[in-house]
Amino acid sequence: MKPLVVIGDALLDRDLSGRVERVCPGEPAPVFDEADAADRPGGAALAAVLAALGDRPVQLVASVGRDPAGQRLRQLIEEAGVELLELSEVDMTPEKVRLRVGSRTVLRLDRNSAPAPVGAPGPSAQRALADAACVLVSDYGRGTTSANEVRRLIAACAATRPVVWDPHPRGGSPVPRLRLVVPNESELPGGTGKGSIASLTQAAFGARNRWRASAVAVTLGERGALLVDGGGVPLMVRPPVRGDGDACGAGDRFAAAATAALADGAVTSEAVSAAVEA
Repeated sequence: MKPLVVIGDALLDRDLSGRVERVCPGEPAPVFDEADAADRPGGAALAAVLAALGDRPVQLVASVGRDPAGQRLRQLIEEAGVELLELSEVDMTPEKVRLRVGSRTVLRLDRNSAPAPVGAPGPSAQRALADAACVLVSDYGRGTTSANEVRRLIAACAATRPVVWDPHPRGGSPVPRLRLVVPNESELPGGTGKGSIASLTQAAFGARNRWRASAVAVTLGERGALLVDGGGVPLMVRPPVRGDGDACGAGDRFAAAATAALADGAVTSEAVSAAVEA
């Protein structure tokens, strides 16, 4: 079985759970008493780990630093059964640290957040992209999707197999001929957040034309997803259940599930329905 390949920006996510019951005596700042910590892959690494929940092998093409955060991220990726193929050598790994009290995030600390230069993918990464059943581009705005050689390789993939692109406002514009682009509402060109279905449909058709993609599926959180393609009639896919827990990683789950469905031969509407359910 040919692998599913994820390419993009890998991060280390860390959740610090605790309580806030007092303020500093010298200044009006809350005191966070840490009780627990949990690490997980973030960004493209999270998308790859979620894609690996299925039966198909998964490879991740990304840059991971040689620092302690990078070592921890490599460990988590390996434990999930994902094969990591290094994209470029970097010293530091970006981290996103959430301080959480109960079910709420009270502060997020970003480390090493400045984009690093991205070089040309090495031979192993190039072979992985050439042999992939399907490719997911997981853009977290750190420069991977703006690198010319990366874009050339992704465009070559899009000419022969399904490619799904999960965009980011600070990332590169999706290359032409993609099977599916999966922005959320704010990632649509000119998007401002929640709007009516009619206005989102118009914006999604505009984005599809601008990106020259086969289809665009706008993820709408608890409302599901809105799919527009060449048929001219939008499809609204409602979720089977609704909840109000931690939504971190929901977009990555959607993108990974849609890509896996396309790799298994689903048509785009089937893939989007499977992604909403996932």
